[in-house]
Amino acid sequence: MKRNTMLVMTAALLGALVLAGCSYSATPSGTTGGGTTGGGATSSGSTVSMKNFAFNPSTIDVVVGATVTFTNDDTVQHNVAGESWSSGPLDPGQSYTATFSNAGAIAVKCLIHPSMTMTVNVK
Repeated sequence: MKRNTMLVMTAALLGALVLAGCSYSATPSGTTGGGTTGGGATSSGSTVSMKNFAFNPSTIDVVVGATVTFTNDDTVQHNVAGESWSSGPLDPGQSYTATFSNAGAIAVKCLIHPSMTMTVNVK
Protein backbone atom coordinates (compact mmCIF):
# COMPACT_ATOMS: atom_id res chain seq x y z
CA MET A 1 0.00 0.00 0.00
CA LYS A 2 2.80 2.43 0.90
CA ARG A 3 4.58 1.62 -2.37
CA ASN A 4 1.46 2.45 -4.39
CA THR A 5 1.07 5.74 -2.52
CA MET A 6 4.70 6.63 -3.27
CA LEU A 7 4.26 5.76 -6.95
CA VAL A 8 1.17 7.96 -7.20
CA MET A 9 2.94 10.83 -5.42
CA THR A 10 6.00 10.49 -7.69
CA ALA A 11 3.82 10.43 -10.81
CA ALA A 12 1.92 13.51 -9.60
CA LEU A 13 5.18 15.38 -8.96
CA LEU A 14 6.57 14.48 -12.38
CA GLY A 15 3.29 15.52 -13.98
CA ALA A 16 3.45 18.88 -12.21
CA LEU A 17 7.01 19.41 -13.45
CA VAL A 18 5.91 18.64 -17.00
CA LEU A 19 3.04 21.09 -16.77
CA ALA A 20 5.41 23.71 -15.37
CA GLY A 21 7.62 23.34 -18.46
CA CYS A 22 10.57 21.73 -16.70
CA SER A 23 12.82 19.27 -18.44
CA TYR A 24 14.48 16.20 -17.03
CA SER A 25 18.08 15.20 -17.45
CA ALA A 26 17.78 11.60 -18.56
CA THR A 27 20.41 9.00 -17.88
CA PRO A 28 21.14 6.01 -20.09
CA SER A 29 19.62 2.69 -19.19
CA GLY A 30 22.73 0.97 -20.46
CA THR A 31 25.09 1.17 -23.37
CA THR A 32 25.27 -1.05 -26.36
CA GLY A 33 28.12 -1.43 -28.76
CA GLY A 34 28.03 -0.84 -32.47
CA GLY A 35 25.17 -0.03 -34.80
CA THR A 36 23.39 3.21 -35.30
CA THR A 37 20.69 4.07 -37.74
CA GLY A 38 22.99 6.07 -39.98
CA GLY A 39 23.27 9.81 -40.29
CA GLY A 40 25.06 12.02 -37.83
CA ALA A 41 23.95 12.78 -34.34
CA THR A 42 22.12 16.06 -33.96
CA SER A 43 23.36 18.74 -31.59
CA SER A 44 20.16 20.80 -31.64
CA GLY A 45 16.79 19.73 -30.33
CA SER A 46 15.09 16.72 -31.87
CA THR A 47 11.40 15.87 -31.89
CA VAL A 48 9.60 12.56 -31.58
CA SER A 49 5.89 12.12 -32.26
CA MET A 50 3.66 9.67 -30.42
CA LYS A 51 0.92 8.71 -32.86
CA ASN A 52 -0.97 5.54 -33.75
CA PHE A 53 0.49 3.89 -30.64
CA ALA A 54 4.09 4.30 -31.88
CA PHE A 55 7.07 6.59 -31.48
CA ASN A 56 8.09 8.24 -34.74
CA PRO A 57 10.96 7.98 -35.44
CA SER A 58 11.61 4.77 -33.55
CA THR A 59 15.36 5.49 -33.30
CA ILE A 60 17.19 8.81 -33.16
CA ASP A 61 20.83 9.81 -32.75
CA VAL A 62 21.73 12.85 -30.61
CA VAL A 63 24.85 14.26 -29.00
CA VAL A 64 25.42 14.42 -25.25
CA GLY A 65 23.50 17.39 -23.85
CA ALA A 66 20.90 17.47 -26.64
CA THR A 67 17.22 17.79 -25.92
CA VAL A 68 14.45 15.65 -27.34
CA THR A 69 10.84 16.80 -27.27
CA PHE A 70 8.24 14.03 -27.23
CA THR A 71 4.80 15.20 -28.42
CA ASN A 72 1.58 13.26 -27.99
CA ASP A 73 0.00 13.58 -31.45
CA ASP A 74 -2.42 10.75 -30.72
CA THR A 75 -6.02 10.76 -29.51
CA VAL A 76 -5.24 8.92 -26.26
CA GLN A 77 -2.97 9.53 -23.28
CA HIS A 78 0.68 8.37 -23.47
CA ASN A 79 3.84 8.91 -21.45
CA VAL A 80 7.59 8.73 -22.03
CA ALA A 81 9.86 6.73 -19.74
CA GLY A 82 13.43 5.52 -19.47
CA GLU A 83 14.85 3.13 -16.93
CA SER A 84 14.81 5.65 -14.06
CA TRP A 85 12.59 8.52 -15.27
CA SER A 86 9.09 9.14 -16.57
CA SER A 87 7.16 12.07 -17.96
CA GLY A 88 3.94 11.18 -16.25
CA PRO A 89 0.73 11.08 -18.30
CA LEU A 90 0.62 13.27 -21.43
CA ASP A 91 -2.78 14.15 -22.82
CA PRO A 92 -3.22 14.59 -26.59
CA GLY A 93 -1.33 17.72 -27.67
CA GLN A 94 1.00 17.79 -24.65
CA SER A 95 4.80 17.54 -24.91
CA TYR A 96 7.68 16.50 -22.68
CA THR A 97 11.29 17.57 -23.19
CA ALA A 98 14.21 15.48 -21.93
CA THR A 99 17.89 16.42 -21.93
CA PHE A 100 20.20 13.46 -22.46
CA SER A 101 23.38 14.09 -20.48
CA ASN A 102 25.16 10.74 -20.76
CA ALA A 103 26.31 8.72 -23.76
CA GLY A 104 24.66 5.40 -24.46
CA ALA A 105 21.67 3.73 -26.02
CA ILE A 106 18.58 4.82 -24.09
CA ALA A 107 15.58 2.51 -24.24
CA VAL A 108 12.42 4.64 -24.15
CA LYS A 109 8.86 3.35 -23.82
CA CYS A 110 5.31 4.32 -22.99
CA LEU A 111 4.42 2.76 -19.64
CA ILE A 112 0.73 3.05 -20.50
CA HIS A 113 1.22 1.10 -23.77
CA PRO A 114 4.31 -1.14 -23.25
CA SER A 115 4.43 -2.14 -26.92
CA MET A 116 5.44 1.46 -27.73
CA THR A 117 9.25 1.51 -27.65
CA MET A 118 12.10 3.45 -29.20
CA THR A 119 15.85 4.07 -28.79
CA VAL A 120 17.71 7.34 -28.28
CA ASN A 121 21.38 6.86 -29.18
CA VAL A 122 23.38 9.48 -27.30
CA LYS A 123 26.91 10.01 -28.63
